[in-house]
Amino acid sequence: MLNVLKAIMEGLESFDKAAWTKEMLHIFCDICINAIDMGMRPNTHFDKTGWKFLITSFKEQTGHAFTKTQLKKK
Repeated sequence: MLNVLKAIMEGLESFDKAAWTKEMLHIFCDICINAIDMGMRPNTHFDKTGWKFLITSFKEQTGHAFTKTQLKKK
């Protein structure tokens, strides 16, 4: 039973992992800079509007629909 749970958890962790290319990383950094310039990071973290902007902009520019968790892990 414990092995089954461990396998499930490892499967979920690998689902959260995203494959990044150098180009995708540069695009993501540019989007983050734009969001900061637009005031979507009032303190040390992006606000809800900022994350929505990051997710949608990244998808539009790369065609990859990464989750908030996947973007945060980068």
